[in-house]
Formats: sequence, structure tokens, C-alpha cells
Amino acid sequence: MRKALIIALVVGQFGVLAYMAGQREWIRHRGENIYLRTAPIDPRDPMRGDYVRLSYGINNVDVSHYRGRKAVLALSRGAAVYAVLKAGPVDVYDLDYLSDQPPVSGLFLRGHLNREVTAGQISVSYGIEQYFVEQGSAHAIETKQGGLGEIQVPLEMAVAVGSSGRAVLTGFRWSRLGIRLEQINPSSDTSNTLNWDSATIAQRSPVIVLSLQNVSDTPLKIADNEKHCGFTLQSLGDTGRNFSAADKSCSPYVLVENDIINLAPGEVYRIELNMGQPRWYVLERGASGSSAMVVSAASERFRLVYQTPLLLSGMESPSLWQGSLVSPAFSVRGRVD
Repeated sequence: MRKALIIALVVGQFGVLAYMAGQREWIRHRGENIYLRTAPIDPRDPMRGDYVRLSYGINNVDVSHYRGRKAVLALSRGAAVYAVLKAGPVDVYDLDYLSDQPPVSGLFLRGHLNREVTAGQISVSYGIEQYFVEQGSAHAIETKQGGLGEIQVPLEMAVAVGSSGRAVLTGFRWSRLGIRLEQINPSSDTSNTLNWDSATIAQRSPVIVLSLQNVSDTPLKIADNEKHCGFTLQSLGDTGRNFSAADKSCSPYVLVENDIINLAPGEVYRIELNMGQPRWYVLERGASGSSAMVVSAASERFRLVYQTPLLLSGMESPSLWQGSLVSPAFSVRGRVD
């Protein structure tokens, strides 16, 4: 009897594994095929020999993009959530909204919360955060992705999505645009900031040097203007506080001919952004006014996001890079990852 029970358990385990493998193959061949662009990931983690660690914009969702029946702060660790996707340029999809219920229609991914929601961001995993490759080849991929202080080139992961929201990675291609973030003069002393005037704030705030490089072998076009409306500020919210960009003068940013920047293969567009200027002030949810990061958000992490402007009819161009590209995370105290 005991022997029969053990055999039944072993057979059952093999059956579950076979079912899971079969389900993956079904999704791989019959699912809807899309691309998801990766975000920079902490390069200090040791490289693996047989898989590449991946992070996506949809792994960290601002609470403002949550539309569920249950209150966002009531979501518990491990809870199922559904990332409803919208199509973007060149078949790269992005988040439309996040819910605790699957949508009636449309493409979506089923994920699970990594931790309880405190404020700011919702951390979600979808089972596609590791891409297994031939033994030893992960190092070459991660090297091309780039590390701290280097041009970082996103992967655009090919994903097959089943009707249940389960996703399977099927391959990848490289983005044509890479990004690099450096920080000059980080703020080591943020005490007594209430006594600082605007000139002191600008002087004590770090300068972010941001570079966009055409990493393809064909010419590319990007867009930006004197106010650097091509870039937006995004809070990671991982300390439980909720910050947003206070300046709305660039919203919406509509493309005009004079803003187009031509990049030859290998060419770099480089800008310097003083985080103490009002253009980069932040507003904390519930606060009465905005302030510089160095004053109210010295411990917070942020990203800068390059975003294609809105295109008027007739301004479409196959050489115009479209979509969004996120920088490594940084804090005004000098942490960059």
C-alpha cells in the first residue's frame, strides 16, 4: 500500500510537470506575440551563466495606474493582479492599467505582488524576469546591456501571451537606442535645507548627465527641446512616499520640426540637468507645495524617462525612434543603479 502511494505521488508529480511543459509549449505556439522593453537592472548583482535577469517598466506600477475593485493598499503579498497592455510602436507593448480582476477583453498579463503596497509603487512579477539561454552566453548578453556608468541597451523581449494572461519568453531583439546616466556633485549634506534659498538649492543639487546613443547601424531621429520636454521624471516610491513631477509645462509635448535631432550610428545626444532647477521640482502626495529633491526627497530614488512626443499627422518617420526609455535609478545623494 505504501509503495503504491509513493508510486502514485511520483507519477502525479511527473504529470504536473508534463502539464506545465505542455501549457508553455501551447502558449509559445498559439499565444499572441508581442515585445516588452526591459529597464536597467542593478549591475552589481553577480552575472549568471545560464540566464539573464530582466526588469520591465510593468514590474513597478505607480498606484495611479491601479483600477481594481479592492483598494490598492488592501492588496497583500502574493495577490494576483492583471496588467492590461496597450500596443505601442514596433509591436512594443506598455501598461494601460493594473487591476485585481482580469479584463473582459484585451491583452493582459497575470502577475503576483512581490510585497504589500505601502504607497507610490506596486511591485509585480509575471514569471518572465529570467531568460534562460545556452550555458555561458548570459555573460555576453549582460555585457552588451551595459553596466553602471555605461551606455545601457535595453532588450526587447519577444513574449507569447496566452488567453489566461500567462506569458512565455520566446526570444529577444536589441533596442536601437541606448541610455546612460551619470551624476555630478551628489548632495552629501542635506541638513538645514529649510534655510536654503533657490540659488543655494541649485548649487547644492546634483547635475544629472544623460546620454542617448544610437546603437544601431542606421540613422535615427529623436526629439527634445530647450526645456528638455523629451524627458520626464518618475519616482520609484520604494520608501513608501509618493512623489510626482511638479512641472506640467511640457504636458503634452507635441513634436515640432525644430525639435528633431538626427543621430548617426554611434552618435550620442548628451544633456546636463540640474536637479535643483524648478523644472525638476517634485510634489509629494498630500503636501501643499513643490520643492527640490534635495529638500524633500533626498532619500528617494527616481528615474528619468525619454518619451517620444505626440506626433501630428504627416510627421511619422520610420527613422524616428518611438516609445519610452528609462534611465538607471538615482538619488540626489549619489546612489545610481
